[in-house]
Amino acid sequence: MGIDRSELRTGLARTWPYLLSHHLPSERHRCYAPVVFGRQIHVCARCLGIYPGILVAVLASVLEGGVASQSLTGLPVVLLFPLPALIDWTLTTFTDRRGYNPVRTATGFLLGIGYGSGLLGLLLAGDLRVIAVGIGYGVAAGVLLSISLTDN
Repeated sequence: MGIDRSELRTGLARTWPYLLSHHLPSERHRCYAPVVFGRQIHVCARCLGIYPGILVAVLASVLEGGVASQSLTGLPVVLLFPLPALIDWTLTTFTDRRGYNPVRTATGFLLGIGYGSGLLGLLLAGDLRVIAVGIGYGVAAGVLLSISLTDN
């Protein structure tokens, strides 16, 4: 049993637009759209901030000597830094506001710092309160997402 190359090419052609952006074409305004090697690509504005934010949290932990320090690795960061992204998403989903990609990127950066700090706090310091924060945000996001899908 071999690989069906035509099916693989078809699958890749269908999924390629979602490699750097999970948005449907109707939501592409939430993406940056640079032209790379003659092709326009779509990059999710919020996700573009998340990954550098995670890196900053990890680097801050290393430079500060571990997760015991409180500047970018404490529970308040895990609790508060994701909030602007949730608020921005809620406002642009439930109101007529389209929002701005630089705001999405900035709130994504804070979200990424929260993610990175939470991951470090959980894995390196064993702070189980991070799980409670994650569950809280997960429930809130799930409820809001459910409402947004039933409104459409």
